[in-house]
Amino acid sequence: MEKWIVDHVADAYRAPDPEVWTGRTTTPEQGAQYWYQNVQLRNWSEGLLPGAGFGIIGYVCEEGVRRNQGRLGAAAGAKSVRERIARMAWHHAEKTVVDYGDVVCVGEELENAQMQLALMVLHQIEAGQVPIVLGGGHDVAYGHFCGIRAATEGKNVGIINFDAHFDLRPVTGEPNSGTPFNQILDEGLVDYLVLGIQQQANTAELFTIAEDYGVEYVLAQHCRTYQLPTIIHTLERFLDRNDHVYLSIDLDGFSSAYAPGVSAPSPYGFSPAFVMAVLEYLLASGKVISVDLAEMNPVFDVDGSTARLAAGLVDVILRG
Repeated sequence: MEKWIVDHVADAYRAPDPEVWTGRTTTPEQGAQYWYQNVQLRNWSEGLLPGAGFGIIGYVCEEGVRRNQGRLGAAAGAKSVRERIARMAWHHAEKTVVDYGDVVCVGEELENAQMQLALMVLHQIEAGQVPIVLGGGHDVAYGHFCGIRAATEGKNVGIINFDAHFDLRPVTGEPNSGTPFNQILDEGLVDYLVLGIQQQANTAELFTIAEDYGVEYVLAQHCRTYQLPTIIHTLERFLDRNDHVYLSIDLDGFSSAYAPGVSAPSPYGFSPAFVMAVLEYLLASGKVISVDLAEMNPVFDVDGSTARLAAGLVDVILRG
């Protein structure tokens, strides 16, 4: 995989942008009070920052959304989330976060971007860092998992997807934002759990595919805070049978009241309180190896509310 990537890295990679990491000024006496003052920027060509705990990677790609006939704008998602992260108050004194820049989809070369992402994720995990990937279409999941799988050979890695959709569509032409987990499962059975499935957003065929692959799922109407004890029981069993967990958070799984700026909005999704409670439980297990946030679409955001939500989720991830 690495030899293949060498020929594409110049086009598929963009260094971190310091202009994104800005915010309110503080006095020397106050010290570094905000995220933008604490996140370190590092060009991928310089190698990984030794000792870092978390590494941010942007996935600047909406080609999968276009192929899936979704509304465009997700290519700008990573930047919009970074801008909101930068302005948040910092409460993670013992942790080091690095922004390693962006994977960029050049033209329609989705597959190239996915493989570049896989390489970056692989190296981060091998170095003991937790990748936080900001997208971008949910096709991010395929490249992301390719990197995780390469870094964890011989281990059981389960996938937990917070999503309104299975994203299990068969690849009948080109892969897209609706096919990543079908691609993953087609290459080898993986323990796959989806929280937030909306029946009206998934065809009968997709439920059949999920059954054929042994996919476990919880419907959106059962993803409420008062139902957390039942969810936790499901998660306990999932954690017991997996060595590592990859978390994928599709922002369209949230109700559009909280997340209007996504590729496929719906009013029927879950609340931030539910997802944050589940995240805290999963992160406390120590098994979460990598995380992504997908389908952030600032073109349709309202007063930056979706970007703020995504930034808040990143803050929760660090707290864990």
